[in-house]
Amino acid sequence: MKTPPGPARIGAALVAALTGLAVLTGLAGLAAAPATALDTPPAARAADDRPNIVLITTDDQTLADLYWMPATRAALGGAGATFGQAISPHPLCCPARAEMVTGQYAQNNGVRSNSGPHGGFGALKEPGNTVASWLHDAGYATGFVGKYLNLYSERDGIQAGWDHWAPITHNTYQAFDYSVFDNGTRVEHHDDLHSNDFVSQRTVDLVERYAAADEPFLVWSSYVAPHGQCTDNLPLDVCAAPPTPAARHAGLYSGSPLPSLGKPSFNEADVSDKPIIIRKQKRVRAANLQRLFTQRIRALASVDEGVAATVEALRAAGELDNTYLVFTSDNGYLLGEHRYNGKVLAYRESLRVPMLIRGPGIPAGVVRQQRVSTIDLAPTMVEIAGAVPGRPMDGVSMLAAARADAPLPRTSLIQAGPFHRRGTIDWTYRGVYTGRYTFVRWNRTGFVELYDHARDPYELRNLGTTAKYGKVRRELFRRTNLLSRCSGDACRVDFGPVPRPRR
Repeated sequence: MKTPPGPARIGAALVAALTGLAVLTGLAGLAAAPATALDTPPAARAADDRPNIVLITTDDQTLADLYWMPATRAALGGAGATFGQAISPHPLCCPARAEMVTGQYAQNNGVRSNSGPHGGFGALKEPGNTVASWLHDAGYATGFVGKYLNLYSERDGIQAGWDHWAPITHNTYQAFDYSVFDNGTRVEHHDDLHSNDFVSQRTVDLVERYAAADEPFLVWSSYVAPHGQCTDNLPLDVCAAPPTPAARHAGLYSGSPLPSLGKPSFNEADVSDKPIIIRKQKRVRAANLQRLFTQRIRALASVDEGVAATVEALRAAGELDNTYLVFTSDNGYLLGEHRYNGKVLAYRESLRVPMLIRGPGIPAGVVRQQRVSTIDLAPTMVEIAGAVPGRPMDGVSMLAAARADAPLPRTSLIQAGPFHRRGTIDWTYRGVYTGRYTFVRWNRTGFVELYDHARDPYELRNLGTTAKYGKVRRELFRRTNLLSRCSGDACRVDFGPVPRPRR
């Protein structure tokens, strides 16, 4: 089934939103991306004036990548709050997305990895009990478009709580020649519609349709960029090919140097104090990573346009001032830091993600330093909607911090896994992130990593066996043990200050 024709609404929205950014971004002469028509809009919106929510997510985007998304920074950060210390506490695609829809750590939602008996969509406990169903039950119209949890397939059906359901289900990591499970029907895209542009045009259509109705709405726009290319049903470690940007961005940002080249952690000289996964790494080739980086930020350029188009659609519908827009990524990414290319590890480039939010009551252009995370997205949406969650949430709403800079004491559990040992299943590593410290214990070997970001922002010196950090290490290990078993309120405990290292 081919994509049905429709008006090129996104093209007009992009031109309107980006006219003033042509010099900054080099996007003059944008080609309009074709749009897909939806059903006839419902009757004009009436009584329910609760705020709308638009969640926009990317895949594997670093905090630094946001620099090359000027429209997003201006429309969301410039008009709202930027959380500079946001993290993804389980920095891998499927576990992070499971956190987003449940507000829970993996020990509670079941998703520890992208595949295997404890990974992928099939590992999600109560898949119909998510933030979508909670908001739907609260009277919100809901729509999803883009990448869902890894290994979700058409046989899993339309997920509960979503009024409009359009996940990419085949060739997910290809920019072209992909399929969408469009409200229960497979629609194959063998045209020139880049998957980013598909997500953007469908988002604009949903905003226009829902804005005309008599109910508030939640739309989740889930972009695949800047994830590398790979083939479905193969391990993610083969996703080594750089992403394909939209044709109009093929020459964009040619002179932008790889940011990690300027870090002392790039191709770290001495990795003898690092875990085995780093010690066995050869030095990376800067030229290869430069090409990967350039293609990544080019792939994000059409996401940046999509954000601008979404904002313009909300403005045109008279809904912008009554909408919370949230932008983040499922995890970060290392590009040669500590000789590593990828994610999953607990280094700051992998953990840290962009987190921008604008909406009613949030001052324009503020930067917040509270340590929010991806498990806080569902609680935030629940508070906005006045919804009732169907499971205990481990995260906390970001609204008070975004609006009034309210304190948010936070020690976050960080983890990855699982691995199999002697017939049992254990976590690959578990630890905590406090802002100043990263503490990790690798469960297979007992190897400990401890970094003091105040003195070592590039995480070059592992303090895991340093005597003067003994009290710090013991306290962070205690917190790790407590948070590893936590649920709900117990995950949000204020542990107070970490002991100071000995002089």
